[in-house]
Amino acid sequence: MNILAIGAHWDDIELGCGLTLKKLNEKGHNIFSSVICSSQYGSNENEGMKESEALESGLKSFKLIGTTYVPTEKEPNSKLVYNKKIMQTLEKIVNDENIDTVFTHWHGDINTDHKAVWEISRTSFRNVKNYFMYQSNSYGDNVNIFKPNFYSTFNKEEYSFKEKLLSQYMTEWNRRKTRWTREIFERERYWGHISNNEYAEGFQIGKLVDFFND
Repeated sequence: MNILAIGAHWDDIELGCGLTLKKLNEKGHNIFSSVICSSQYGSNENEGMKESEALESGLKSFKLIGTTYVPTEKEPNSKLVYNKKIMQTLEKIVNDENIDTVFTHWHGDINTDHKAVWEISRTSFRNVKNYFMYQSNSYGDNVNIFKPNFYSTFNKEEYSFKEKLLSQYMTEWNRRKTRWTREIFERERYWGHISNNEYAEGFQIGKLVDFFND
C-alpha cells in the first residue's frame, strides 16, 4: 500500500498514528507524511516552535517512523480554513504517489486547524480506498466524543518508542511531557486494555475498502 498521513501541525501525526505508521512501514508499505500549518502561534506568531526547528525535529521523527516527508506551503497556525489551494495540493500528492490509504484528523476535533484539515481531507481523498481518522491532542467536549472502532495494538516495549518520536520535538516535549503522559499515554493504555493488549492507537474508520487484503 501507499499510505499518506496528514497533520495540521508538526507532532500531530506522531501523537495520533506514529506507531501505526512505523508498524506499516516495517511490513513493507510505503509511507508519506505532510504537515499543513506552521508551528508558530500567538498574536505575533512568537510562541511555539520556530518553523526551522519544527522542520528539523519533524524530519528526525519521520526518519524514525520510516515515512517520506512531502513538503507543502505552510498555512498560518490557528487560521486554517477550507480552501481549494490546499485541496488541490493534497489531491496532487494522492495522484503523484498513488495513495490508497490515508490517516487524517478526526471530524469532531474542536481545534480549528484539526477540524479544517478533516474538512479538506474529506474532499481531497474522496477517491482513496481507505481513510482513518485519528485523535492527536485531546481537543474535544461532551458533544463530540472520539470513539475508536479500529485499533492498532502494541506491547509495552513497542509503545515506549512513542516517547522517542515525540521527544524529537524537544521544545514541545519539555513543555508538554506531563500533559502528553496524562492525556495521550494513559488514553492509549486504556485503548490497549479494551482491545485486550497493553497499548493501542485508536481510529475511527471513514472509509474501508480493501485495507485487510494488503
